Amino acid sequence: MMSYRIALASSDGVHIDRHFGASDGFLIVEVTQDGTFLEVERRQVKAPCQHGYHDDGAMLEAVQALSDCRYVVAEAIGPGAQKALERQDILPLEIDGQTVDTAVPKIHDYEVKKQQASVAY
Repeated sequence: MMSYRIALASSDGVHIDRHFGASDGFLIVEVTQDGTFLEVERRQVKAPCQHGYHDDGAMLEAVQALSDCRYVVAEAIGPGAQKALERQDILPLEIDGQTVDTAVPKIHDYEVKKQQASVAY
């Protein structure tokens, strides 16, 4: 397993506290094979949802801006955003009420199990 990136919808770099469509920025972390992770950047995007109106162009731009990430984590991700992320082979995850420091190790445990399962078959 090589390193991979996770985009987290966070207003403060600590808590996962933003809805995907309302987030205008994502914390990007790089996770290594042993599960350690490091913030590599805070990436700005145009929030696809503007006061109840969904901007399809902004949705596409946000998804493309995160295309180097294996996972996108937010407190909520609507079905349209989920489908757009999945079309780019990005796994959308909804995690509410957690911090980056608690969520990333759980995601890494899942990633390790997923990799082991794919090797077993």
